[in-house]
Amino acid sequence: MSRAGTSAACVAMLRRDLTLAWRRRGDITMPVLYALIVTMLFPFALGPEDALLQRIAGGVVLVTVLLAMLLALDAMFSSDIEDGSLEQLVIAPQPLALMLGMKILAHWITTALPLIVITPLLAGMLHLPTAVMPVLLAALLLATPLLSLLGAVLVALTAGTRRSGMLLALMLLPLCVPAVIFAAGAVAAAQQGLPWLAPLAWLGSALALATVLAPLACAAALRIALDA
Repeated sequence: MSRAGTSAACVAMLRRDLTLAWRRRGDITMPVLYALIVTMLFPFALGPEDALLQRIAGGVVLVTVLLAMLLALDAMFSSDIEDGSLEQLVIAPQPLALMLGMKILAHWITTALPLIVITPLLAGMLHLPTAVMPVLLAALLLATPLLSLLGAVLVALTAGTRRSGMLLALMLLPLCVPAVIFAAGAVAAAQQGLPWLAPLAWLGSALALATVLAPLACAAALRIALDA
């Protein structure tokens, strides 16, 4: 198939998923509300001490955002499996991995991007220093697509499984640990005035590797799940 035709198919897939997500705007707001509520509870539970809140602010925001993304992860391919469009995608002439990459990108735009937009508000609730905010945003811009890519592979592995939400969480949470460690390490280093580029570089390397391999693994897992 020509490169122009493949590009048009990718744009059409991205536009389709974004349009469907916009029609279900309530699903987009659920992770945002979850993150807001959880973050607001920390000052009530720990007290209004600024030093304590500033020390934990970076880690709390990172973990809250990553957990909020889990709320919408299970629905990444569920509607496509139910209406049969995923089977049509498998037999389409376009590369399946590339089409799934567009679906993962649409999921990140509709789930992670709103959370990143409200991150300054979440960090402000915990009195995170303004100078550290760019590092936190950079860490989330690297960690959240990595989580979407890894989650897509696990969603494909559990496609068609009933009540797969808990199974997804159990499988994905261990994979989130390195991303949280590097992202929180960069934020903590920035708060202490230390070099913080190295943890972000590791995150970027992991994201680059996952960008190449995760759609291929996702396509293989979906073919196995649909054949079963």
